Amino acid sequence: MGLQRQLGVFTATMVVVASMIGTGIFLTTGIVLEMAHNALLVMILWVVAGLVALTGALSYAELATMWPEAGGEYVYLKKTFGYLPSFLTGWISLMVGFSAPVALSAIAFVEYINRFWQNVMVAEGSAMPLLPDLWWQKGVATVIVVLLGLLHIWGVRIGGNVQNVLTVIKIGIVVAFIGWGVLMADWSSSGRLIAEYAAADGSARVDIPLTGLALLVIMFSFSGWNGATYIAGEIRDPERNLPRALFWGTLLTTLLYLGLNVVFLISVPGQNLIGQEPVGAIAARSLFGLEASHFFTLGIALILLSSISAQLMVGPRVYYAMAVDRQMFGPLAKIHPRLGTPYIAIYVQMFLAVVYVLLGSAQTLLEYIGFALVVFPLLTVIGLMYLRRRHPELRRPYRVPAYPWMPLVYIVLSAGMMVAGLLTWATTSLFALGVILAGVPVYYLWRRFSPHDPDARTQP
Repeated sequence: MGLQRQLGVFTATMVVVASMIGTGIFLTTGIVLEMAHNALLVMILWVVAGLVALTGALSYAELATMWPEAGGEYVYLKKTFGYLPSFLTGWISLMVGFSAPVALSAIAFVEYINRFWQNVMVAEGSAMPLLPDLWWQKGVATVIVVLLGLLHIWGVRIGGNVQNVLTVIKIGIVVAFIGWGVLMADWSSSGRLIAEYAAADGSARVDIPLTGLALLVIMFSFSGWNGATYIAGEIRDPERNLPRALFWGTLLTTLLYLGLNVVFLISVPGQNLIGQEPVGAIAARSLFGLEASHFFTLGIALILLSSISAQLMVGPRVYYAMAVDRQMFGPLAKIHPRLGTPYIAIYVQMFLAVVYVLLGSAQTLLEYIGFALVVFPLLTVIGLMYLRRRHPELRRPYRVPAYPWMPLVYIVLSAGMMVAGLLTWATTSLFALGVILAGVPVYYLWRRFSPHDPDARTQP
């Protein structure tokens, strides 16, 4: 029994939006402002990041319509370069790509719930926190991961419908935040949108490597632009629906991000945002007052809940695709006979996310994720250009527009971000690179002891 095509273009688009709008947009603006020292540069970097995501999404659309199977870049790299690169992308997806973002979103969800509770108690004359102990917070985050994982085991349609509801709520909250924020903002302070802020050493000059790193941090907020490709095997009429879902999901998210950042930056003086993680809560309290900010703080928590759900939905499809190819343990390919979901793969995703929740912090996970998430999408888009040159005869139901410039923009900007990460966040970037390279001996051990021979490349 294989995966069934049960999902339409709306659900696929909602998966893209839900995969992208999550922890990043509500954690990174203050960190990026601290790196860039300039509010206008922060806005420009968000525009550039949106351009990177759109060029990547349209490049993936060509590959996704050529091979509309579950697994995303695992499938494309397997068809293009063979089993080792495809194994490594699945390896990093398992070890970092989905597990760590689920954990980060769960941790941030608990932080926002805690902040909501504290604001309510302060308004009532008490300062009693809801979850004062770190391990209580981690425990609640763990429960959230497990419950949402079980929901997606329960059924594809049920999980998809819940995801749609959460995503529509998410978009509604974001639009309300932007719209009300624009109305409530003091536009006489619009100079905050172009203001410069001195670094710790008193300088305000633009540091190119640090700016590249800031773009890498922002790209974490855009991770998920390829979300629909991971569930391609369950999307109806994929040749028509996949490009639409990737384009509209990415474009809608980019526009919402730009609106949110305008509201964040105009809400309070930049000095109050620099280096701060919960920028959404800070902006809400400044713009709407203490009582009204409760609604948006709780709303942001719901947004993070949707992000956790989306990652738990798409990630296991990669491990399922690998297990079908016998590139991972066979049980990961099992489909529940009644529910029609890759339930073992979802259990594995839940377990790894819980490990990250228990061992990690938000800042460490953010640094760890950033570099790792760029590597294989970059290799995948390079593979698109390789296939155009070496296999022009292949059927391409959709062709990326403005070829070769669109994939080249993605390749150049992504490579630049990786270099900036290595120069500035050397320890965490090298650690992420080490996790990728650790997959090489794992692959050859698997090849040695597995009863099949994966050496023969799956031809395009």
